[in-house]
Amino acid sequence: MKKRLIEACAFMLLLVACTTLVFGLAGCKPKLTTDDSTTPPIPQVDDSAITISPTDSDDRSWVTWETCSQKPGDHPCNFELMDQHGDMVELYDHHGKVIVIDLSTIWCGVCNNIAQEGDEWLNDYGADNFIWLTILIDNATGDPPTLEDIQHWATVYGIEVPVLVGDRSLVDLNAETGYPVTGWPTLVVIDQEMVLQYGINGWNETTIRGWVQSLL
Repeated sequence: MKKRLIEACAFMLLLVACTTLVFGLAGCKPKLTTDDSTTPPIPQVDDSAITISPTDSDDRSWVTWETCSQKPGDHPCNFELMDQHGDMVELYDHHGKVIVIDLSTIWCGVCNNIAQEGDEWLNDYGADNFIWLTILIDNATGDPPTLEDIQHWATVYGIEVPVLVGDRSLVDLNAETGYPVTGWPTLVVIDQEMVLQYGINGWNETTIRGWVQSLL
């Protein structure tokens, strides 16, 4: 009996030794897990295989200038304003197109008369080549417009091009921090390379169309 017990123990030790040797040679390692159901497992990611491609709106390598102004021949400063749909629109979103910026007020009669010009011009020149941005600076009482004000404007005139919420901070007679507005409406024309080429106080369709067509 004693002999059999010794033989059985020797067999178990030999089995354990062989099992350990096999796992060691195969390079296997046990996986450690926890039984904490409140803590989700952390996925292991091979970040060496990940690349991030910027979207068109993020890739602005063409912005090579460090200064800007609203003077003819300069790169106008970027702005980010809310449109009639509640979306934020940046001037620099439209690089590569001829841009007309229409600075208007809700109380201005001429501004009301030309409210639909943007959609008409967009149809004439095509959305791939041209954009018209209307920025409303004042509401009917001379105060900064609200989102509801510009939505009403866009609805009344059936406007599809962006109508943006502006204020008097966009006006600067020195054309450094804003546009040199001395009359309503004021329109500026920016070329495809984001250079402000032309500007006019008041409305002259023939002149402004001539500028746009010269850049297309």
